[in-house]
Amino acid sequence: MRMQLIGLLVLLMPFATIAKEACPDGSGPKAAVANYLDEMQNHKFSDAFPFVTANMTDGKELGEWAALQKLFYEGGGVNIFGIDIRAPLVDGEDSGCEARAIVPNVLKSRDKFNNQGTTEFEIYTVLKSDAGWQIDGQETLFDQVDIDKWMPGEKLPDFRDQY
Repeated sequence: MRMQLIGLLVLLMPFATIAKEACPDGSGPKAAVANYLDEMQNHKFSDAFPFVTANMTDGKELGEWAALQKLFYEGGGVNIFGIDIRAPLVDGEDSGCEARAIVPNVLKSRDKFNNQGTTEFEIYTVLKSDAGWQIDGQETLFDQVDIDKWMPGEKLPDFRDQY
């Protein structure tokens, strides 16, 4: 009986939700994401620029990056109407989140191609540099297993009019 229980646990381990550890003080990483998303929501792209690294801008300078964001947002009719930033989480071996953290966010937006809106599950990699906390990467999650890993309890919404 004991061996059967151990075998069952081994089989179920890959499906277990792995809770990530929260940063002891995640105020810096969370503020970087909040400030960035607030500026993007208000289409103040030049003001969003200080909150991202060269990795996030593909090395583009302020003017060029802001112009591309404006083109994308205004051309696509992008409207962010919901931001739900979660507690920053430990990333890798930096258990104190002194230089690196992951910040989950649930974003609600719509654009001219999807006027009903969509819910996006995002994780931001945030780094601390001489310039302060900045976003170095953003990933949108599409699989429930990944959402469970970073945002336990959240569920992918059902899509309307599925075929």
